[in-house]
Amino acid sequence: MIKLKGMSDSMLRCVVPEELPSSEITASFGSIMEKGGVILPGAKVVLDFGARVLSEKTICSILSEFVWPSGVSVAAWITYDASSQEILKRAGLVTSEPTSEPGAGISSALVLHRSLRSGQRVEHRGDVIIAGHVNDGAEVLASGNITILGRLNGLVHAGYEGDENTTVVSRSMEALQVRIGGKIGSLDRDAEWWGKHVIVSVRDGVVLIEYWPTIKGELVVKEESA
Repeated sequence: MIKLKGMSDSMLRCVVPEELPSSEITASFGSIMEKGGVILPGAKVVLDFGARVLSEKTICSILSEFVWPSGVSVAAWITYDASSQEILKRAGLVTSEPTSEPGAGISSALVLHRSLRSGQRVEHRGDVIIAGHVNDGAEVLASGNITILGRLNGLVHAGYEGDENTTVVSRSMEALQVRIGGKIGSLDRDAEWWGKHVIVSVRDGVVLIEYWPTIKGELVVKEESA
């Protein structure tokens, strides 16, 4: 069953459970229209699909059976499946969390209580905190800082809009590459900090890795501009 939740800035969030069969999505949105028919017209909503894979057929069905008949304005289509994000972007649909206030340049921190698998991607204008693992083949892009409270195997890019004052923090650093702003740090699996708590930052134009909490600093073996 799709859940309708209130958000800040008078927006609504439609949470579509990942376990809900695709064949039942349209009917579930119909139920939302019946129960929330009074509040839906003119409302701004975020459609949250979690890590669900969205096909072009499913997206068209949601538009024709829910978005247009209900009169809502969709602020964002959220899915952590990279291929689905590409389909939505090609259609000109927003795939990142909306800013917390109209006209705000950066939204609030995004906190995800889940691990990311290969083929999943998170992109957010602000800080990102992952309370789980980022596995090989997964991606996290943030205009702000990135904190991984688990194992980092995948690709992360903090400050993707060019901010080199951002940081990447991981409880277990096991990634061969980290990007911060316009810098790329190539990491060494034989280093003593591999698999440890670390903070990665850019200092004086060089990518630096430090233990977290800071004990000592070590320069990344290879660093280059993106």
